[in-house]
Amino acid sequence: MTATDASTVAEDAAVLHAQELPSQVDDIDGDLKADELAFQIDLNPRQTRIVTITWGTPDRIFRLRGDYEPQTNAIFTKKIDGMGWESKRDSFRLYFDKRNAIDLYGKPRPTLQLQRYATPGYIYHNYSPDGRDIYLVADALGIGAPAAWVNGEARHISDVDDRTWRIISTGPVRAIVEFTYQGWKIAGKSVNLQVRATQWAGERGFLQTVTSTDAVDLTLATGLTQQQGIPEVRSQATDDPAWLAMWGEQAVEGGNKAVSPILRGTNLGLAIVMAPSSSATPNKDSKDYLFTFPLKNGNASWYSLAAWDQEGSNDPVPVVGAREPREYVARVAGVDAITSQDQLVASVKEIAARMKSPATVKILSSAPEVQSAPPDTLHPASSRTYKQAIDLLQKGRCMRALTTKNIDVGLSCGPRASWIRNPSRITTLAFCISIPPWRATSLRTIKS
Repeated sequence: MTATDASTVAEDAAVLHAQELPSQVDDIDGDLKADELAFQIDLNPRQTRIVTITWGTPDRIFRLRGDYEPQTNAIFTKKIDGMGWESKRDSFRLYFDKRNAIDLYGKPRPTLQLQRYATPGYIYHNYSPDGRDIYLVADALGIGAPAAWVNGEARHISDVDDRTWRIISTGPVRAIVEFTYQGWKIAGKSVNLQVRATQWAGERGFLQTVTSTDAVDLTLATGLTQQQGIPEVRSQATDDPAWLAMWGEQAVEGGNKAVSPILRGTNLGLAIVMAPSSSATPNKDSKDYLFTFPLKNGNASWYSLAAWDQEGSNDPVPVVGAREPREYVARVAGVDAITSQDQLVASVKEIAARMKSPATVKILSSAPEVQSAPPDTLHPASSRTYKQAIDLLQKGRCMRALTTKNIDVGLSCGPRASWIRNPSRITTLAFCISIPPWRATSLRTIKS
């Protein structure tokens, strides 16, 4: 996949530089067939960008595409009491037992660390310059775990006939994990439901979607564990989507203790953002600050976020011209950690706005087909006059101006090298993305 900053197909045809986008193809339903092509792309407010999907025989494509470093991971192991998923910013785990709560590993160094936590003999509670378990769930929901609202309290998904798990995908773009609960005994009912969590690369949080066909009359709940001295911060009653946040000293000290004391001097921000039009009601019980809500059309979704102010604080980078290994850690990279409640709330509001007004996609190609080389490469090169050169430069400036002003978003074009090397065996599909005018965002997934 490649992208340019052009906003129309015509502009894109004149662009000589295209950016390759890491991508992955996921089999969502487990039938061993590709279902979704996932990638991420940055878009400014009102910006239009052209993206091209190029494919062909593997022996040709894999010579052209880059090697995409993993940015997400997921594992299931007894060592971490269940399922873990992560980006390089945070790692989360769900206790795959009657607790069914979500815990957090914080990371001073932005790396993938679940495999280390799962190593026999490794104590992930101990202090580490890379990352460790920093959160105490106790008998509460933790960070956005699903539950049911019954008789004034959140009831965990505990009494079930069977619970199963599945890792759908991991890779350079996202990780998806899934939990299926059969025969959940709750509120006098026996309910089957499925929970899917999606972790995108580079993000501090993850999206959960609950699906059920027989929980129509059941009120669900999710939320954050209450911590002494840390108040809840909520969206206004008229805001949609609704959100809940907490900021303060709620990370725990390191060490293999049964109950670790709160780590003073550092702050941890947590948040829940409900999907738009979810009819979520602010609530709480003795353990959690909550949202309660019904299923709509058999499903409900929300985004859970964790932001530790120590994030990225131990991210060593090489010094230019370093000759010895010890020079590698001579300085720490600049970090973009969230370090105040105001920053946390701003981030939560940004996520809420992005969920309410997502980018849109428009397919430009009428059909996937072999694409011709750019028109200006199909005839011999000719010399230009100074006037023609000046006109061409002025035209280029106008095109760049259109990129920031055009409300629609376009996509087209493919790697020029692909066309020149083998124009008969490389196929491209062009499509267009539209972004609302309010902010920058990242595009997510194209379904097959």
